[in-house]
Amino acid sequence: MKRVLLGFGLAAATAALLVAAGCASLATPEAPGSGSPSPAASGGGTVQASQQVKDGAQLYVNLACVRCHAPDGVGGIPNRLNVGGDSTVPPLNNTYRSSDEQFTNPMQITQVLDEGGIVSKKPGIVNMPSWKGVVNSAQADALAAYILAGFPHVGVTYDPDPAKAPDIYEAYACMQCHGQVGLNATPPPAPNPKTADKEVPGLRNPDDPVPQSEMRSFLVDGSIPDPGTKGVIFMPAWGQILSVDQIDLILPYIADGKAATKLPAPPAASPLPLAGGAAPAGGASPSPSGSP
Repeated sequence: MKRVLLGFGLAAATAALLVAAGCASLATPEAPGSGSPSPAASGGGTVQASQQVKDGAQLYVNLACVRCHAPDGVGGIPNRLNVGGDSTVPPLNNTYRSSDEQFTNPMQITQVLDEGGIVSKKPGIVNMPSWKGVVNSAQADALAAYILAGFPHVGVTYDPDPAKAPDIYEAYACMQCHGQVGLNATPPPAPNPKTADKEVPGLRNPDDPVPQSEMRSFLVDGSIPDPGTKGVIFMPAWGQILSVDQIDLILPYIADGKAATKLPAPPAASPLPLAGGAAPAGGASPSPSGSP
């Protein structure tokens, strides 16, 4: 697996992230601004930072923030279907945010993580889901610390183009919401108390024969359950972020119905930093993130 140091020149980062050789990507990067934040150390090296900032950098990768907001938090990932609104996912790096929208304290960031943000309910538009019940307060604080520190290069790496279904499932944080694939797997689906089911749907359910065509629609277009308000975990639209090849790989891996009983057991989950931290703001217990 090819690993890339998180935090390098924008042109190389977005190209590696979104346009992989032999992969028919739906996500063509658009320029988020003029240039890129200067590397914190020459030669792609790393800088000293607190453990909290280092944990935040790792969580930025593990929770797939990097897939939507890009390396260095520069944003610019396509959101073209948002006609009349921003055509790209917004940056998190203050270098690229207008002065009246810059982050100045951790609460601004942790509130967005807790509440999410729905710019439109139209299919295919990339919205920000709530991470309430998925990310605990220690993890939210670490992400905020990393963002407010200006995305320092602390040696965290990520795979810009995972090519195997289990790696895609983990790299795009499917596991953090849906849990590990399969019934009674660990970690379980995240709580979602403001919805009828009270939790995020599990995958590979043999008693729930959702056809692959319907699952593809959910994956590409997203799905916002009623009431669709703040604090609801919903399915983001991945159609402008995942490549066609990745979508084709992941769909059989998460199949419901009879096909689910014939799939091999998934690999162990990678533990998240600060998984045993304080409970989420909503009072739910943090989702386990150890090996299933």
